[in-house]
Amino acid sequence: MVTLFGSATVYDSDLGEFVSDDHVRLARVINDYKPTLSLTYIPRKDRDASDTKPWAIVERDERFGEHVIRYLSDDEMRRPNEVLAWVFAGDQDKHGREELIRRFDLEHAAEQALSMQRDLDEREDLRDKMAFFASGGNDHKHYIKHNGKTFRR
Repeated sequence: MVTLFGSATVYDSDLGEFVSDDHVRLARVINDYKPTLSLTYIPRKDRDASDTKPWAIVERDERFGEHVIRYLSDDEMRRPNEVLAWVFAGDQDKHGREELIRRFDLEHAAEQALSMQRDLDEREDLRDKMAFFASGGNDHKHYIKHNGKTFRR
């Protein structure tokens, strides 16, 4: 892995390829935000088919050593603002653990509310469909053909 923190306007001979300005800017902002964090990258020449997420945010902390806090795909790196927002939102040194847990609880509650509303909508659609069938359908003949079978009222 190569740590990005240089000029991106020229061909990088260490990587053997050009590096996007956005990626270099993101690496600088992450490192400025928290000096223990860095953005690393596996160059194309060193990848194999299993390397679907060649980017990583690595934390080098005296307390915990060096570890990857998130792997990123090329698609995720096309939206550096979202990656940076994720870094800001998940920083336990700047936000208390209780705040992070509360945020996860709120996300879970929101997910449950959306799921319950989806279930209610599906039930309402089914109820409307059954009322339509019970009324005899469009032609009010009081029978329905389904899969070659005729169902009479």
